[in-house]
Amino acid sequence: MKKGIHKLLSIIFIVSILASCSDDDDNPIVINEEETITTVKLSVTESGTTTTQEFEWTESSQDDITLKANTSYNIKIQFLDESNPNDVEDITEEVIAEKDEHFVFYETTVGGLTFDNASDDTVDANNVGINISTDWSAGDAATGVIRAFLIHEPTSKTGDSRADFGGETDIEVDFNVTVQ
Repeated sequence: MKKGIHKLLSIIFIVSILASCSDDDDNPIVINEEETITTVKLSVTESGTTTTQEFEWTESSQDDITLKANTSYNIKIQFLDESNPNDVEDITEEVIAEKDEHFVFYETTVGGLTFDNASDDTVDANNVGINISTDWSAGDAATGVIRAFLIHEPTSKTGDSRADFGGETDIEVDFNVTVQ
């Protein structure tokens, strides 16, 4: 009987050693840790001029944007992690580096305000602009809100509402806008 128990224990010991030596460690799980975004900046340049205004959204405040009626603008968006003022990280660089996995979408309640890709926008592998640089055209006087979304891994890069793009929202920010 002792020989049988020793044999059984030996087999269990060998099986447990072999099981613990599996090759699962050869394929570690990749964790794509989301970046912290504390600040979104818009650089707004009136077309045909060098006049640029900076507007900023933070977790505690937002600037209101004023645009001229019937005027076009080039807008550059920037995403920052300013949680450590001594080590500000420009998340926009990562968004551009991972351009196939990101898209910026704008929606607005401002009547007559339209958005298009700018000629200097970053494009993905399918030659689709990701809206880091956009051209806005303001119509007649109006007020409302512009909402900017940074979308991670969109399933589509075309649409009219946030739901059309799929993926996850990395950040969503609102700016109050007056066109006068």
